[in-house]
Amino acid sequence: MMLWVFVVLLAAGTSAAQELIPADASGWKPFAPRTQTAPRTEAVPSPAAAGYQLKLASGGKRYVYGGWTCHLEGIEAGAWYRFRARALPRDIAALRESVTVMLRWRGDYGNGVAPTYVWDYRRAAQPAGVIESDRVAQAPPKTNAVDVELVLQWTATGSVAFDKLSFTRAEPPAPRKVRVAALWLRPRNSKTPADSVEQFAQLAEKAASEHHPDILVLGETINHIGAKQTLDEKAESIPGPATERLGRVARQHQAYIVFGIVERDGIDVFNTGVLLDREGRVAGKYRKVQLPREEVAGGIAPGDSFPVFTTDFGRVGIMICHDASFVEPARELALNGADLILVPIWGGRQPLVRARAIENGIWLATSGYDYDSEIIDPLGRVLASVPHDKGPGVAVADIDLSERFREDWIGDWRDTVNKQRRSAPYRFRIP
Repeated sequence: MMLWVFVVLLAAGTSAAQELIPADASGWKPFAPRTQTAPRTEAVPSPAAAGYQLKLASGGKRYVYGGWTCHLEGIEAGAWYRFRARALPRDIAALRESVTVMLRWRGDYGNGVAPTYVWDYRRAAQPAGVIESDRVAQAPPKTNAVDVELVLQWTATGSVAFDKLSFTRAEPPAPRKVRVAALWLRPRNSKTPADSVEQFAQLAEKAASEHHPDILVLGETINHIGAKQTLDEKAESIPGPATERLGRVARQHQAYIVFGIVERDGIDVFNTGVLLDREGRVAGKYRKVQLPREEVAGGIAPGDSFPVFTTDFGRVGIMICHDASFVEPARELALNGADLILVPIWGGRQPLVRARAIENGIWLATSGYDYDSEIIDPLGRVLASVPHDKGPGVAVADIDLSERFREDWIGDWRDTVNKQRRSAPYRFRIP
């Protein structure tokens, strides 16, 4: 029996004043790079409402690729546009891979500017199974038109039905400006773990008073560095003395704070990163997953997940030191929606740490000991830094989490990597 896959798009019968999507199906044309793997196309009246449906069927072709496209003139270079659609997928194993919407910008630059992928979506409350896409994107410089492409890709089974398709002029997204402060401090010869924590608290207070950051990132295991007690003597609960002391700093200066401690939980101890909110409350914690030999041999237990925490400026994730030596932790945080990754780090290789920002198109900040404290943008550029051999200090940078980083041929890498990253050939799975 032949297998069919349908992509269905429903155009509204009445357009809004600035609606640019064609009012009838004649504005759409089928396309495919190869006839051998082209999908079957059909344009029909919508059975549910005024307008039309555009269908694509794979016909059992495992590596089907093609779809429908419409060409929209009058696009203004540098202006912002909003694409919206609903979709009901059925029996598709990898939605990001098999169902593609591309905004292929056109202008006098040839093919040098990569398209914008509409890859992200949210689950609708109802009907069951419906997903919704809502993306605001900026037309690159020299753009004067756009091709909206609806693509069926690499699936021999399943179906998806899109409706409420819309492409309109939009306001730019609101800036999400954040002041990040990354501290460098290495306590030595502390009498107690609390003495080391106190040194961090005092530097954090000074940095907060002078720079008024939205978030501060401190070092790894701050109740361990510089103190001579045993690991079990240093370990403490969360909440506990360290969260209480730094909570007062957060509350006084209305700033988020991230830091690492040796955490006790029953008979186990963990290398744990803590997030305090602006009121000094524990807003989340992360237990280091990738433990080096020294920590394993010392009795530290591993974490097993990569949580992302919501703040009033965006979503943040935490990695700790050796986590940055592996591609998976930063990738998981990015896939889970993190805008900014904060890294308490003892030491490491700077190219690897900076690569984590580049690989995922994500902001990153470190607070080190044998490592510089620095703030890194999604292209891997260091915006502010405190060298690890110059004494206590603070790196401060103002960043905008709404900023996009479009490059010729690559496009916005965060879009590109999230759309093009495959899962089936690998052991990991994209949610």
